[in-house]
Amino acid sequence: MDDVVQACGVGKGTLYRYFPSKQALYLAVMFEGIERLRGALEAAVATDEPPARKIRHIVHRTLAYFWDRRLFFSLHRNEYRGGGEARAWLRHREALSRLVQHTLEGAMAAGHVRRVNTRIATEMLFGMMRGVNRYRVEGDRLEELVTAAVCTCMRGVGTPTGRRIVVQPCAARPLPRGPGSAASA
Repeated sequence: MDDVVQACGVGKGTLYRYFPSKQALYLAVMFEGIERLRGALEAAVATDEPPARKIRHIVHRTLAYFWDRRLFFSLHRNEYRGGGEARAWLRHREALSRLVQHTLEGAMAAGHVRRVNTRIATEMLFGMMRGVNRYRVEGDRLEELVTAAVCTCMRGVGTPTGRRIVVQPCAARPLPRGPGSAASA
């Protein structure tokens, strides 16, 4: 907190008046950051561009946002704790999830994405972006990582032969129904 006080140029009492603890300050900064990211993603998808391009914008803006904040994902563990902090984190995260899910539903309706459970596809895309952010190495370039993530999302990693091998057992199963599934859209 001493470092924050010095960087902000305020007294410790003033800082503690607004943020009674380190945890309160951390959460305020984190939630404000999530809101800024959500605003950037909302702007990215509020265009007349094709839905598949909007998916690319989501990946690009998310990775760009965390390019200099790469430890954000590794520091945050509130969703696994109980209590008000976890509920607040989940509300913010759900707003991001709905935005991506809605974009995937539009891509599915336009024929840019095959019929999938968009809730699960959203979580998979989040996981991919988190992994790209966390495990990138010096020399990696943002545009190359965006392209790799988007291509993996849109095409998968399997070859046509590999897809035929694994898709046949999956094709026999009905699409899950429920919130966020393609069958309920």
